[in-house]
Amino acid sequence: MLELNRLESAYQTALSTLLAERRPEGHWVGELSTSALSTAVAVSALGVVQKATAVHGSFDALIAGGLKWLMEHQNADGGWGDTVKSFSNISTTMLCRAAFHLAYKGDAILFILNKELRPLYRSEAWLAERHGTTPEELAESIRDRYGKDRTFSVPILMTSALAGLVSWKEVPSLPFELACFPQSWFRFLRMPVVSYALPALIAMGQAVYHHRRP
Repeated sequence: MLELNRLESAYQTALSTLLAERRPEGHWVGELSTSALSTAVAVSALGVVQKATAVHGSFDALIAGGLKWLMEHQNADGGWGDTVKSFSNISTTMLCRAAFHLAYKGDAILFILNKELRPLYRSEAWLAERHGTTPEELAESIRDRYGKDRTFSVPILMTSALAGLVSWKEVPSLPFELACFPQSWFRFLRMPVVSYALPALIAMGQAVYHHRRP
């Protein structure tokens, strides 16, 4: 009986807290955690777009702000985790590392002389200690972590390839052509990504196809 009372009390506490967060309109608003992973991906995307367009410098402030945030929220061991409270992992550390390279690629003097890039070198040490030093070793570690599911391994390796940190041959291909089939067929086609990642499968599949023709 005492245990049931404790459960009921916990339930009522959780319920009242949840209802207190509901907006007057009757819905809830969610917020994503502050994330080194999403920040690194945004910086990388802006860096790639800026280099591919005629209007240079238009994203400088956003890129600089993103890199500054990554510098300030690097873990003490030299890596990055998914959120500011997460332990370092190879996936986010590889993405953050790629973001620095994509942001400064083409400006070697700035890359070498900017003393604020010490966090980048610390991340290199973190990766070397745990996963190896060569691009092939790092790529293999990413593939081993995710196994047959390419939902995460391909975007991480593709971003690293765009930054020149791994070869495009290390990036698994994605059968983006299969997306033209009806969704009811997907379970028979053995798609290598989860269903909500189909837009990513198509985009990244085409990117790999462009850089590494079969």
